[in-house]
Amino acid sequence: MAIGLGFVSICLSEENCSPAGTVTVKSLENLDPEGQRRRIQATARRNLDNTRRIMFFLRAHHIPLYRMSAQLIPLATHPATEGWDWWKDPELEPLMAEIGELVQRHRVRISSHLPQLCLLTAASPSKLQWTEKYLEYHRRLFEAMGLDERTKIVMHLGGAYSDRAQALRRAVAYVKQLPEWARKRLCLENDDRVFSAAEVLQVCRETGVPMVFDYHHHVCRNDGEDVRDLLPAAFATWTDRPPKIHLSSPRDSRDPRAHADYVDVDFVRPALDAARRLGDFDVMVEAKKKDLALFKLREDLGSLSGNETVGL
Repeated sequence: MAIGLGFVSICLSEENCSPAGTVTVKSLENLDPEGQRRRIQATARRNLDNTRRIMFFLRAHHIPLYRMSAQLIPLATHPATEGWDWWKDPELEPLMAEIGELVQRHRVRISSHLPQLCLLTAASPSKLQWTEKYLEYHRRLFEAMGLDERTKIVMHLGGAYSDRAQALRRAVAYVKQLPEWARKRLCLENDDRVFSAAEVLQVCRETGVPMVFDYHHHVCRNDGEDVRDLLPAAFATWTDRPPKIHLSSPRDSRDPRAHADYVDVDFVRPALDAARRLGDFDVMVEAKKKDLALFKLREDLGSLSGNETVGL
């Protein structure tokens, strides 16, 4: 049985290795369209170059899982980039192609996570526009990298809007009408305030998309369900790569939803114990210390494991 560990976006072990550099709309106000494009292009190139560096870091440290920044191309969903085919840009296209080649060569399992403004449950079509924009952005990005549907896009369902049953029905209907490429890449995750793991699992069963089980969120928002009952069903939604869970632990008792710097093994032990009975699985470490937290968790798991392969 193997546990694959991964981390989110920024690599703290490497100096100046953030792939999440941003460009604000305000910073573009005094620039002409060409100047705006050059500024966005420069930041995108730095983000992509740091992502390329991280691919070598993953290989060197036997890390098989990684979540790319959703902001690799800043303002890609904003009118500021309209008319610019960034996925064909001669400054960016070779970098994206090289990243994709490294992902495939090193067999890294890649994902991205849509921001909270992306919803599946909204009644108003205007509130769904960001979901559509970000999905299209990721389609362009992953296709430019040559990555197939095993590269996943994770998102939460959204708000309940005073009628959670109706909101869940809207989520199911919306996912079903998405283009096939989007359904193949999409994964749904339970959140810590609105929709429980059991509710998200039902949406996944009805739509055929995989479920990412977030244990910290489950502890914060549940209706009494036991992780030992939920995980087998959540894992069964996966077909094209190992099932995945998110692990983090509370920063402190005053703010139990906030993520701590590292993962408290005692806190996540119920999820790990349940998952270990089900075969191979992946763990996305969502602690604030990123790759440093991954290394600490790998060390902790290594001291506890029996016949497991941790992190490979």
